[in-house]
Amino acid sequence: MPYCPKCGKEVKDDAVFCPYCGESLKPQEKVVYRQASGEKSEKNEKNEKDQRGEKAEKNEKSEKNEGAGGMWSAVMGGLIVLWLGITFLLRQYNYIASNQWWNWFMIGLGGIIIIRGLILYNQNNNWRAASGLLIGGAVVALIGASSYLGVNDWWAFIIILIGVWIVANALMSRSKNPRP
Repeated sequence: MPYCPKCGKEVKDDAVFCPYCGESLKPQEKVVYRQASGEKSEKNEKNEKDQRGEKAEKNEKSEKNEGAGGMWSAVMGGLIVLWLGITFLLRQYNYIASNQWWNWFMIGLGGIIIIRGLILYNQNNNWRAASGLLIGGAVVALIGASSYLGVNDWWAFIIILIGVWIVANALMSRSKNPRP
């Protein structure tokens, strides 16, 4: 069996793309053009322009945070670690009872996730893209709040609220994109 030239994993003989990394497995012919030194052909100039255009497009995507993960993964991770440290400090100085710091951490974690969902919605103006973060953040915050308040019978209501939210999300997206 052949191996992927990019990741080195074994692939099927008839595979067109590597199932692990997505690399094209078709043999590509590279044509080399000879020219006198100092001369630039039209083809080389076009290739250089295309490469510059691709680089500009990649830079534009990274500025808009459309690339894989963008800066938001690091920001989210940093905010979560920061909130964890703050809750530890509040516990250490007895602002939070030792059996309650986890509840406060969950409430803050849910808030951070909700804020990221709102930022995503603001960037894309797409409710569906942000709904997972908003729903997930709300669930995490509600779990922390219900535990903090000592309410153990909220789980049925939380599940009902999540169901209502999902149905409302589906109806809102349906009204924006009606069938022809």
